[in-house]
Amino acid sequence: MFIPPPLDRDSLRDAIRLADWVELNILSREEETISVTMITNGLEEIPPDASDHSERREQFHDHAEEQAENIFGELHKRASWLEDRYPLEISGDVAFLRHDNQALDIYRFLILLRARQMYSGNLNDNGGESGLLFEEMVPYALGAYIASPGNHVRFGVAGGQRGSGLPRPLDQSLRVLSQSMHEPMGEVPDGGDDDFGADSIAWKQFGDGHPGQLVVIGQATISEGEWMHRDPPKRWIDRQPLATRLIHFLARPITAVAFVETLSLTPRVVLEGLTSLSIPFDRLRLLSVLRDEDIPPILREDMNNWSNRVTKDLPQ
Repeated sequence: MFIPPPLDRDSLRDAIRLADWVELNILSREEETISVTMITNGLEEIPPDASDHSERREQFHDHAEEQAENIFGELHKRASWLEDRYPLEISGDVAFLRHDNQALDIYRFLILLRARQMYSGNLNDNGGESGLLFEEMVPYALGAYIASPGNHVRFGVAGGQRGSGLPRPLDQSLRVLSQSMHEPMGEVPDGGDDDFGADSIAWKQFGDGHPGQLVVIGQATISEGEWMHRDPPKRWIDRQPLATRLIHFLARPITAVAFVETLSLTPRVVLEGLTSLSIPFDRLRLLSVLRDEDIPPILREDMNNWSNRVTKDLPQ
């Protein structure tokens, strides 16, 4: 098995991080199966707080076994919610790969993005290519979420160019977008080529050619914890003043933020206290709406190539 990631010595957060670690081992084909016993034996090497490393290993067994059971409790929650969307089969105290899963490529890519966070600085990836691939993937998830798979674009400029074949200059890309959405253009900053916080945009048309529809403005981040600090893009959603809006949407868009850790990593009291107006799309929510077949083959190939390279750098 890969070396466990650094732990917080917080039982809940550690169980979630180690559940991610179990997923990483199985989806990377490092282990065919992982059991509570295997995890217990491995965690016995990591003493709990205030324990002397010279103490005998047997004294850590009860703590390690409890931690292993908590890890499987988290895996059971994920499998119960996602059912056949979840790529792991949890049978009693054993976890293994579901070969009939419809999102193996997507979830392997997502769990390896999570590995970048868990083994910070230890993988040979600066976030350039991986961030671009994630930003390329998110529009398909937003389109699937609103049941409008054909109407979405990567409006972001990661990688030096705007996605979905849109021209880089802001005025030209907004003109194409407004025509596609049947929503009038607004005020365009002179000479700009920014995305103003809109990495991806998805919309659900009625088909009558009139403005006024469900629009989702999405952001994407592969940095841990950053999603909570991504403010909704004001130039897209503010109602006043009218002149500052990039597109004059008849109906106010909703916003979303996509990220690769799980919501369960954030304490409920913190989630309930957040003032963000954006729908959070964690790794599991992305998996709940997206299948491998929803992603173009060339993007899936690029995701798989990146995943194969990064897997070789995981610490063993």
